[in-house]
Amino acid sequence: MAQVQRYHSTVIILHWVMALCFILMLASGLFFQFDLIADKSFKFKMYQWHKSLGVLLMFALVLRVAARLMFKAPKLPNKIPKKDQVLSKLGHLAMYGFMIAMPVTGWVMVSSSPYGLPTVVFDMFTWPHIPGLASDTEINSLSKFGHKWLGWAFIALII
Repeated sequence: MAQVQRYHSTVIILHWVMALCFILMLASGLFFQFDLIADKSFKFKMYQWHKSLGVLLMFALVLRVAARLMFKAPKLPNKIPKKDQVLSKLGHLAMYGFMIAMPVTGWVMVSSSPYGLPTVVFDMFTWPHIPGLASDTEINSLSKFGHKWLGWAFIALII
C-alpha cells in the first residue's frame, strides 16, 4: 500500500478556511474583551456576526473530522524526533479541543444570558438556545469566564 504523501485537498481547504475563521473570531473577541466598539448598533451586528461564525464553525468542525476519518493523514517524516512527533500530535489534539470548546462555551453563554437575545445566523435563521439554561446567572458567569480564558489559551497555542 502506498504511503500518503500529503493531506487530501478537502482536508487542506477545511483547515485553512477554519483557521481564517478562528483568527477572525479571536480578533473580534478581543474587540469585545477590550470594549473597542463604541457604536451600539455596530456592536450588536458584530456580536451577531461573531455568533453566526461560531455556528458555522461547529458545522465545519463536523465536516473536518469526517474528512479526516475518510482521508488518511500522511505520516510525519522519520527524521523528526519521536518526542517532537508526540508533541506535534498533542498540539494537534489541543487545537481540536479548543475548536470544540470555544463554540460550545459561546453557545452556553448565549443560551444562559439574562438578556435572552437570539442568535440570527447571517440574517437567515435563528439558532436555538440550549434548553433549560435561560437566565441561569451561575452558568452564564462560568461560561463567560471559560470562553474568555479559553480564547486567551487558544491564542497562546496558536502562537
